Amino acid sequence: MAKPTAAATLQVNIKRCLNFLNYLRAYLKKKNPVKMAIQGTVTYINELLNVKKKLKKIEYRINYERYKLKKTELILAQNSEHVFLRGRSLNQTR
Repeated sequence: MAKPTAAATLQVNIKRCLNFLNYLRAYLKKKNPVKMAIQGTVTYINELLNVKKKLKKIEYRINYERYKLKKTELILAQNSEHVFLRGRSLNQTR
């Protein structure tokens, strides 16, 4: 077996580097990490700006559910005879 010369070794290393650079270029073209990072940042900022709107919607929904619960409890209480509601039912029948 002959020893590889310095020129052959250099050519192999250059070929490997070029091959790596081609793979890197193809990866960057396909995945585009810079574009993805910018898009993620913009999405995050939009989420931060819309938090108050989302909290307001949640608050409205909770208040509506409380209203429905109170209404249901009142209907159930009116259907059963409780001491604390007798005055209310007497006032409604007058």
